[in-house]
Formats: sequence, C-alpha cells, structure tokens
Amino acid sequence: MRCIPGWMLILLIVTTPARAQVPATTQAVGKLSHIEVDLRNKRVRVECEALRGLGPLEFLACAAGTAEHESVLRSKARPSHLHLALVMLGLEPGRGAHYDFEKKQWIQPTGPPLKLSVQFERDGKLLTMGANQTMRDIESKKVMPDVTWVFTGGKIMPDSVYGADKTGYLVSIVNFELSPIDFPSLASSANETLEWELNREVLPEKGAKVTLIIEPATEVKPPPPGT
Repeated sequence: MRCIPGWMLILLIVTTPARAQVPATTQAVGKLSHIEVDLRNKRVRVECEALRGLGPLEFLACAAGTAEHESVLRSKARPSHLHLALVMLGLEPGRGAHYDFEKKQWIQPTGPPLKLSVQFERDGKLLTMGANQTMRDIESKKVMPDVTWVFTGGKIMPDSVYGADKTGYLVSIVNFELSPIDFPSLASSANETLEWELNREVLPEKGAKVTLIIEPATEVKPPPPGT
C-alpha cells in the first residue's frame, strides 16, 4: 500500500472545505493503514483490539502503546489517518473543547455528529453493538446511554505535526483538544470526575479483534446530565 507523505496529509487536513475539495473517486472503498473508508455507504471501519483495563476510562480508542490503561480499544491506525478518513466522507471538522478568554468559560467540542459502533466475534457469531454499550457507570454499573460523538478534527501543532499522532488520541470520552473525535459535551479529564469503566460482561478477551465503525449521525446526542 502506498503511504501518504506527511506534508500532503497536513495540506489535506488544513485546507479542506471537505465537501468541496476532496477529489472525486470512482472507488467505493478506500484504504488507509488499518482503516477502511466506504465512500458509498458513508462509513469508516477502524481495525482495533480489545483491552481489559481495570481503571476509569478516558478513551473509547487510543493508538497502540499509548493510553491503553484508560481505553476500551487500541489500534495501530494513526489519528491523522482517521481524520483524513472522515474528511474523505465529506465531513468538515469542528473544534475541540477550549477556553474562551473573552467569555471566561469553557466551550464544548463541536463538529459533525458521529454514530460509533463495534463489531467482533463471540462464540462463532459476529456481534455488532453501539460503542456506548462497551462502557458502564463506575458507581451504578448502568450501561452508558445511547450517545453520539463529534468530529472535532484535533489540532496541528506549531511544528506542523498532527497533535494526536504524538499523544495517540483517537476517540475520547473526556475532553482533549487534540482528540479528532470527542464527546459533544464538557467532560473533565480530572481523575476525580471520571465516570466510566469497561463493561466487562460485553467485551471480548484482551487482544481480540474488534472493528470500530464510524458513520455520520443525524443529530447530536450528548450523555444525559448526571450520568
């Protein structure tokens, strides 16, 4: 598979009005490393593996070798490639959570809403479920409600490196400005505020192959207050 030069990837990320500037293609399915882009069905599939950490979660998915103890899934996919895959679907990134010094308040992440689901084999059967079902409330043990995420787009750093390629952030459930995909509400990463843990009754064993499926959603569904 042909690699995308770094400078070209940065140019694509920075300059897209996504709907206007992504080149037309006759291919129904495109490939990036560990990512499949289904243009016809508006769907991105990311190759992942299950994790079995015991602590509170900050991520649905992270790059392999990074924040694995705080994540449901790990992947060898690069965050910048995930960003590019979503741009290829025609999505235009929003902006991550940030502090507005004029308004003196935190601004929640914005961007096109995304529906996330996971797919894996268990007992010879292929199961597909909402990504929210892989997590549960630490105290009540209730499964995370049906939610959407948003394509914030992460951030390119002053050295022209895509920030999440350094940190390994893919999909977060608490706010990180560098995450390409984040929750559509303010959610602190402070340890004392973390709400979610693995739903161990659902997830397969550590290292099992899991496909993360990302599709555009029709509306934003943030977690209900107090969950």
